[in-house]
Amino acid sequence: MFCVIYRFTVKPDREAQFRRHWLAVTRWYYRNAGSLGSRLHRADTGEHIGYAQWPSRHVWERQRVESDAESQAHRQAMRACCESIEVVYELETTDDLLRQDVAGGREEPFGKDSR
Repeated sequence: MFCVIYRFTVKPDREAQFRRHWLAVTRWYYRNAGSLGSRLHRADTGEHIGYAQWPSRHVWERQRVESDAESQAHRQAMRACCESIEVVYELETTDDLLRQDVAGGREEPFGKDSR
């Protein structure tokens, strides 16, 4: 498994828009590009930290060229909400002891009819 950790510095008063576009981008990657899902956290610094899982580095790299116009529009809108976006770490999983039977586990995280 391959994981990427992102740091988002969101512009003041743009958090709701940022999160809406982040969710749309994440849904698209999950449904269309092989993503295993992602989590978004707000740090005590006010920054947002995103954690995304992929089956491999190759699948993560491939998603950059496979997205459609709608997902690209959401990515651009998400970027416009941020002062900066940084890939903090690119990680190969060596051991995985997270529980799989809790939120974010093996079930469809967006529901079958969510869009």
